[in-house]
Amino acid sequence: MHHFVESIGARQSAETILNDAIQTCLLIPPLWDLRNFVAVNPFLGFASQPFSQAARVLTDRLDAQSLPVLADYQARWRMGEFGPEDLASAAARAGFDPTRLEAILEGRERMPLRPSLTPLTLAERIDQARGTDWRDQTTRAAARWCAVYASDGGRFVGVARQRLYPSWREFAQTDRSLEIGGLRGFRRWVGTLPETAEAALVELSQRHGLDGPERLARFHRLLGGLFGWASFLRRYAWERDPNDPGDVLDLLAILLALDVAVAECCGINTISSDSDAHHLTPRMVEDEAIRVLLQDAWEDGVARRLLGRLVAPPSRTEAKPNRPRVQAVFCIDVRSEPLRRHLEAVASDIETRGFAGFFGVALAWRSEGKTDARCPVLLKPGVTVEHRVATSELSNRPRAGAVAAQLQNAPASAFSFVEILGPAYGLKLTRDALALGDAGSSCCGEHTGGFQLDHAELSRQAQLDLAVGILQNMGFADRFARLILLCGHESHSANNPHAAGLDCGACGGHGGAINARVAAALLNDPAIRTGLVQRGWSLPSDTHFLPGVHDTTTDEVRLLDLERLPQSHRDDLERLAADLKEAGRRVRQERAADLGLANRPLSLLDRRFKRRAADWSEVRPEWGLARNCAFIAARRERTRGVNLEGRAFLHEYDAARDPEQSVLTLILTAPMVVASWINLQYFASTIDQATFGCGDKALHNRVGGLGVVLGNGGDLRGGLAVQSVHDAQGRWFHEPLRLQVVVEAPREKIERVLAAHPSVYDLVRGGWVRLFALDPNSDQLALYVPERGWEAWRCQDPAQARPAFSPDSTSR
Repeated sequence: MHHFVESIGARQSAETILNDAIQTCLLIPPLWDLRNFVAVNPFLGFASQPFSQAARVLTDRLDAQSLPVLADYQARWRMGEFGPEDLASAAARAGFDPTRLEAILEGRERMPLRPSLTPLTLAERIDQARGTDWRDQTTRAAARWCAVYASDGGRFVGVARQRLYPSWREFAQTDRSLEIGGLRGFRRWVGTLPETAEAALVELSQRHGLDGPERLARFHRLLGGLFGWASFLRRYAWERDPNDPGDVLDLLAILLALDVAVAECCGINTISSDSDAHHLTPRMVEDEAIRVLLQDAWEDGVARRLLGRLVAPPSRTEAKPNRPRVQAVFCIDVRSEPLRRHLEAVASDIETRGFAGFFGVALAWRSEGKTDARCPVLLKPGVTVEHRVATSELSNRPRAGAVAAQLQNAPASAFSFVEILGPAYGLKLTRDALALGDAGSSCCGEHTGGFQLDHAELSRQAQLDLAVGILQNMGFADRFARLILLCGHESHSANNPHAAGLDCGACGGHGGAINARVAAALLNDPAIRTGLVQRGWSLPSDTHFLPGVHDTTTDEVRLLDLERLPQSHRDDLERLAADLKEAGRRVRQERAADLGLANRPLSLLDRRFKRRAADWSEVRPEWGLARNCAFIAARRERTRGVNLEGRAFLHEYDAARDPEQSVLTLILTAPMVVASWINLQYFASTIDQATFGCGDKALHNRVGGLGVVLGNGGDLRGGLAVQSVHDAQGRWFHEPLRLQVVVEAPREKIERVLAAHPSVYDLVRGGWVRLFALDPNSDQLALYVPERGWEAWRCQDPAQARPAFSPDSTSR
């Protein structure tokens, strides 16, 4: 068998083959488990390449869509979401004739097409020639072993814990499933394979004459067949070192081995001319270069309307109002924008600010034997916070719920846990569906109970440094209210494997309650206050930091650690609670139509929102971060009173207070990058559910706590569900727009940060985000155009601007 196609060229060097294999593995993005679900840019491996180039590669190798098709742009054009002026500006940047773009949109000229050559795997070529389904059988076989391996199941089937490929090779020699399916002699054949993944990749590539670009494309296509499992395996190595392929290299060796096995075990020593014709399958696809121009034009139209609402800056010499009654710091999450807007409308003496929802406290939360990182995955926890469980808390804990959760997450019982628990669990489901339970109940002491910082990790001096960083990065200076609310956020839903995906992206897919509590406790500490004075921070003695958490499903804010509030602030607390209640009511009224609750009596809306959170049959408890399209780092004076439709991440930033650009560097290298990950995950899940989304929630089955599959097996599904980006009629709810990043700072300061951080600069010059500079002393905007520099930008007159998003504009 080893003589298979040896006549095809000379053997390639082992070093070149392994380098190609590693580079292909690094194109795969990481994927987190359900408990720690993190929004990930699915194009992360292509971040150093231009957006249009990556789109072309993904089309050719994976049959994946990375851009809307012409029909979608034509629908937006007919709806007036962009016009001739937008076409002209987008075309001018690329040196293209705008009249041609307009003719294409109006159907007077054909869309330019290009040939796409897809390098099929051996199994696909044989399937096309013989009508078999070996590609599906082999990928399912690999998926089954990934599930066993990732859940540590190998130890239950007699395979010692080792790397993925050797453990598969050992087990595959006893697994009869593929032989039963018709792959004769497969177990004996596996025994002839090299013992390491690296050796297998080299030998099998040489045996089949894979060389040059074809090898890279074939490797990528093989991994694309198990994109979800490859991404899951990528996470662990990525966290250690983004340039380490880890177990993905082993998975590639398994997939290549299974692909070769189909040919060799079926006795196909040469590929027939019949299947050879399908070696490269040519097809005509819409040119990505033209679609990128149309994408630019569409985004120009949306940006002109949305960014045109930013208000002119107040004079630097203009005195600010008297001391605010409350300053409320919310997460930059787009769901905070409506609540901030309504809260300031309810009470003009309240100021709000935006900051990443971990509040600058990168912590590891240890509770009930589990430890979770509560910070963006781009950061590492700097301190461990231990949950201190009181005796009363232990005695009152609902054990049935804990048992149900364990059963639901266990691979062996995930499909039958309702039957195991019997009628008692059925009654619970009925109770939840009727909204008779408490949708906002918390667990693990994140809302209540004591906590203890690990002082061995965080000295008093380090705590003081952390406190200074929190105040500085939040944009505080010399004005402090009596009450400063630090408001994290979380979501609540029932029977939802991806519930963590609705929590805080800045907290690693968890709620931000514990981060807010720790930050508030730190800033209220008398010893820290004394140290802050020595550092030049003059906080009034009556300033108290109060933690809270915003439930984004119901838009209720729960205020925490009230037992620590001084008696002197009780009146302040009551007024704030009333203001938050009214603001939440207004937000629910604003959101009602999008959730199918339009024209409901206001008296019933509260209950309907709570019912959605507790209803185990609800596939869309909330819309999450759908429609996100902008990131604005600016003074709140720029956006206060402006309706940004829940579409913008809002981060407080005052360039005049940041002479060394340290805060700007932090914003562009952390929260902006996290926002771009979220944005591109929504973008890709909307464009191509088959590759980048996780499909219909009604068809999901859990693989323990690892992830979900559709139906009874196959690839692990990453990304967002259909119900998170499409409405009930299957039309787009989320608009696939790249992140429009607006920074209120001089251009030269922005350029210095980009020059010092190439990975961030890659996002900008590659077209993954669009960067605008907002002049701090005027209302002038400039767009950074890759390879051309800054271009003056004219927004639409706010008085003429209609909403940037129209509910009637969904196209699918």
